[in-house]
Amino acid sequence: MKVLTAFNILPDQKQELLEVKNLFDLPNRTDDSYMEYLETVMKDMDKNGMKNPILVIEKENYWNRLPWRGVDNQLGVVTGSNRYRYAVARGYTHIEGIICRDRPHWYGLWESTFNRVK
Repeated sequence: MKVLTAFNILPDQKQELLEVKNLFDLPNRTDDSYMEYLETVMKDMDKNGMKNPILVIEKENYWNRLPWRGVDNQLGVVTGSNRYRYAVARGYTHIEGIICRDRPHWYGLWESTFNRVK
């Protein structure tokens, strides 16, 4: 088992280890500017690790911002696509995350954890 954990512990949140194979990337971007930024993130994570847990949602609680492309029992990564893709690319089996209850729960966490790597 190869586990990617976050440095930050978010107060009053249940952070848990999620199996990478049970996740999928909701945004699933592949445009050039995103792929270039992803490379920057991967280099940063190689050096510094993962700051915050990813945020995921179950299909029945998702607010349909983007199409659900996973199977029903998978969790969609709504925040942390770069960290998720890093875990996949580097062979991690588990990644630390928070299962969001709904959009307001997700949004509050997103506001407090958003970080853009430079």
